[in-house]
Amino acid sequence: MNSISRFAELSEQSLGIIPILAVMLLVVLAVAIERTVFFMRTAPNARLLERTLPTVDLRQEGLLRQLAARFRTTIFGETLRAIAEAPDLDADDMDRYVDEAIVRTLPTLDKYLWLLDAAVTLGPLIGLLGTIIGITESFNVLSAAGPNVQAVTGGVGHALIATGCGLAVAIVGVAANSFFTKRVRQCTLQLDLLKLTCVKRICLADPKTAHDNGHDALAQVRATIKRVSNGTSTGA
Repeated sequence: MNSISRFAELSEQSLGIIPILAVMLLVVLAVAIERTVFFMRTAPNARLLERTLPTVDLRQEGLLRQLAARFRTTIFGETLRAIAEAPDLDADDMDRYVDEAIVRTLPTLDKYLWLLDAAVTLGPLIGLLGTIIGITESFNVLSAAGPNVQAVTGGVGHALIATGCGLAVAIVGVAANSFFTKRVRQCTLQLDLLKLTCVKRICLADPKTAHDNGHDALAQVRATIKRVSNGTSTGA
């Protein structure tokens, strides 16, 4: 009960700024949890696809459609479906056709991340606004109550809570946004890997050469994904 009364008092002193920051923090945490669950479901599918793809003869349309149906609920579903629809196209046309499917997939990767960007930007500004309001109220108390130092310093202390809350929202938002931005980049590279491997293996005339090139492409893009992950971790 005391905590509720304390929160109500701070909310009143900040003219509703503290509740706004609390809601923003809840939104940031909700987005972080939702995106974490999404990428936890996606990562195992990516590893499974990496193990499955070299064992499938992509020149057989039936097997290609079965592979697309198997992963239809993942982020790779749209790309695999496009590959299954375009086995008769040449390499350049297939590349453009699959690129279109990848572009349609990208919005599912960075879904809701704009809320993290907004929270990082607005959190400290709203907190600063709450501090200004609280300090203004403290000066009003000073002018009304005379030289009551305790009343003034207590009001300033309450005002600084708004700044602290705004910074807390921004810190959590920056950490979450950095992590999920790296995951989006990794998933985008994995989609490019899928396109590169399938286009080479389907469009090359020699099945053995196509199979070898598929493994080479897989190794190249895996190395790129590793470099991106290491670079992001070092920068963080």
